Amino acid sequence: MSAEGQTSTSAVAAPAPPPLLREARFEDYPQIYRLESTFFDDSLPPAERQSLFVDNPLWPRLRDTWPIGWVLENADGQIVGSVNNIPSSYQFAGEELICGNGHCWAVLDGYRGYATMLMDEYFSQVGPDLLISSKVGADAAPIWSAYAHRVPVGDWSTAAYTITHYASFARAALARKGVPLARALALPAAAALRLKDAVAAKALPDGPRDVEFREVDGFDARFDAFWHELVAQDPNRLTGVRDAATLRWHYGIPLRRGRVWVVAALRDGLLRGYCVLKKHHRPPDVSSMKIVDFQTLEPGSDLLAGLLKPALRRSAAENCSFIEHHGVGLPKLASFEAIAPYRAPKPSWSFFYYTDNAALEGRLADPDVWDPSEYDGDSAYK
Repeated sequence: MSAEGQTSTSAVAAPAPPPLLREARFEDYPQIYRLESTFFDDSLPPAERQSLFVDNPLWPRLRDTWPIGWVLENADGQIVGSVNNIPSSYQFAGEELICGNGHCWAVLDGYRGYATMLMDEYFSQVGPDLLISSKVGADAAPIWSAYAHRVPVGDWSTAAYTITHYASFARAALARKGVPLARALALPAAAALRLKDAVAAKALPDGPRDVEFREVDGFDARFDAFWHELVAQDPNRLTGVRDAATLRWHYGIPLRRGRVWVVAALRDGLLRGYCVLKKHHRPPDVSSMKIVDFQTLEPGSDLLAGLLKPALRRSAAENCSFIEHHGVGLPKLASFEAIAPYRAPKPSWSFFYYTDNAALEGRLADPDVWDPSEYDGDSAYK
């Protein structure tokens, strides 16, 4: 849950009267946008936020029963807290599971004592089969830890990354450390980093000779065929639906903003694997690429290595400082981790799941059931 879940760290005011907890409505979105913008610099404007529901392939089935989230409303009618609840679909053991993805838990100062009311409501809802968040921030980690389980595959308290544009990376690193004359010192620092990586870093192996690796525009019918084959290949793995319509919805906002790259592995025109990366901007004026998802129909071949080569080239060409993946120790990402020598600790574990179905909970404790990525949860919606 992108609970980044922040509240301000300013002095705590006198306790406010208890706010009203109620389901959110689309007409609340202007107020929710203003509330979230207090804490998040990438809060979604009302029209884009509403598209996460009305453009969702599940929405025609769920719109009459699914809560889009919850708000805290004070006596003056002001929304002082909110959390969003976005539905997504999974396949597991031949059945559909409906998942609730929480998004942006935010509460104003003066109402912090009531913040858990929102999360209690989220965890007690009866519609979803499970809840998943791959973006739990440090403020939200305690409540997720109390209710939910850590995903049992990978280390989701660490990120791996490789530098793709040394000058911009060095300039940002020096500026963040408060080094005087950071811009002037960036070039020699970049040269030193480049030399270090040239000596120590491993090269990506070539992909299979009969496979073409290239960027594609969006998600077409080839992704439908890929999805059906992927599910048939391993039906007992929990897998978020990735047909073309769902992918277009899931990545719709960053696609429209030009922030998503899709690199495909094609053999005789058929899709055999793909990698989705999303451009991310950080202060001060730093861009990076994040690996959001990698899927393959040929686990015995190293398609990821071939997919990464055009991604690395484009990242450097667009002055992106680095390519990263949040979470390490995932076997299918071994090619990336081999060329990504840097590790960055995160404030807390970020990937959790919850279900109130005891039988499903027992099955999800098995690491072999999982193929986690940041496609799960709300990490790729914006």
